Amino acid sequence: MGIYRLLLAIAVLLSHLGITIYGHNIGVFAVISFFILSGYVMTALVDRHYMEFSRVGRFYQDRAMRLFPQFLFYFFLTLLLIGLAHPSSFFIGDVTLPKILLNVTMLPLNFFQYFINCQIIPQAWSLGLESQFYLVIPLVIICKARGPVLVASLAFFLLAYLGILNADTWGYRMLPGTLFMFILGSYIYRTPSRAALYAIYLVICAMLIGLVIHPAWQLPFTFEVLAGLVFGVPVVWGLSKLSFGRLEELAGNLSYGVFLNHFLLIWLFQSIGISGDSWWYVYALIASSIALAGISYQLVERPVIRLRHVLRKRGARSIGAVSDLSSRDEPISSIS
Repeated sequence: MGIYRLLLAIAVLLSHLGITIYGHNIGVFAVISFFILSGYVMTALVDRHYMEFSRVGRFYQDRAMRLFPQFLFYFFLTLLLIGLAHPSSFFIGDVTLPKILLNVTMLPLNFFQYFINCQIIPQAWSLGLESQFYLVIPLVIICKARGPVLVASLAFFLLAYLGILNADTWGYRMLPGTLFMFILGSYIYRTPSRAALYAIYLVICAMLIGLVIHPAWQLPFTFEVLAGLVFGVPVVWGLSKLSFGRLEELAGNLSYGVFLNHFLLIWLFQSIGISGDSWWYVYALIASSIALAGISYQLVERPVIRLRHVLRKRGARSIGAVSDLSSRDEPISSIS
């Protein structure tokens, strides 16, 4: 799944350059696949290592060690660039200590609508959502509550789909209306009822068809979210049946860095006078993002991966419970 994750991260990058498909945001489309992938991988991780309440704390430790190292690396690089070069962006406001503290905690980043100009890494809002998902998913799995939680979250999403709640906020960025998307990925990994999974998928397809037939029903990002689900569920299911080699692992290892570093590079290019109108700009940005992601993986991520695996093995009940998910346990974010 590594190449797919890297392509999703590049799609997020392209969306932040204003590149769309028939006016639709490809970054939103990509982030939904990240949600599905996260649900799939976290279920595998919990099943193999953390299926007892006494181990939930270890799961949180493992996830923090996955999310934070590269995030903090790029966070402080971005702060340095803002301080030295003062790039122009509507995302950037005054850098204050409360704003820095808000960002480094990560958890509230998807509440950015309520904290104006507080994002240092704009796309990292989805890491706030991802970290909230990490808080609840081991409890949902251990308590065997995936079905009720999926239905409740889908019902909440319907309120956003119908315009009763803000569609952008509650249908895309907040956990109550997106948790079912993660759990769809969880069901791809392990489902008690394929019929239930198919039924939910058909409901989502019907909702998307409704938007296609009646474009006036479309609210901010509802089309992209539903299209991302309709596309992402079968793709993740298909990829889960395949075996992958070193190229896939390499691409997967680069995806998180590409997701995190592209605004830093956009602002760096701006600061040194590289015009976004140049024909080679997009290619240079993608190449630079991948190269920098490789550097941050080697310098920051790889040493932490070794430590995570040591801690994971120490917490395992038996050798048979230990499995290396290094090439698959990437966050969204994720996202965008």
